[in-house]
Amino acid sequence: MRIWKKCIGLCIVLTFLGSCKYLDRNANFISDEKVWEKINAKAPASGLNPTFVYAICHAESSLNANAESSVARGMMQLTEAAWQDVTKLHYRQAFEWETNVEVGILYLERLKGMLESVDLFSYPRLAASYRYGFGALRKEKFMVSRMKTPVNRIYRKLFAGELAPVSPPSN
Repeated sequence: MRIWKKCIGLCIVLTFLGSCKYLDRNANFISDEKVWEKINAKAPASGLNPTFVYAICHAESSLNANAESSVARGMMQLTEAAWQDVTKLHYRQAFEWETNVEVGILYLERLKGMLESVDLFSYPRLAASYRYGFGALRKEKFMVSRMKTPVNRIYRKLFAGELAPVSPPSN
């Protein structure tokens, strides 16, 4: 009888852990200054507003390099499909925060180009396509207002057109 109760308890714990958004890989929070420095060095060359990219990092992982959901990894929470769309690097490297930020910027640049190709680029649309996928945004005729309202406060502000819902560190 005791073993049966332990098995049930273990099943409950495993079910709970499986439903968590982030599986604990020993959180590795990177300093605001380091992340901002990396983004500020890379984003402008891709035609992206650094404060926007910084907000995406905060929204996706709170700057946790080891963030992991059931489908995405790393600071920018990239899926394997998104990763492979823009790099030949192995997906194992998604937990290397600097690599993750670089690949995340490449993916944002790709999405930006897709929006520009249909003459519909805006930062709210870019945020929506990053959060829900380009196809989901296209299905809603590129109208962000028709997308599911994000639970995340930062994404809500990005969808509303605020480019800097998270202030970068002072220089």
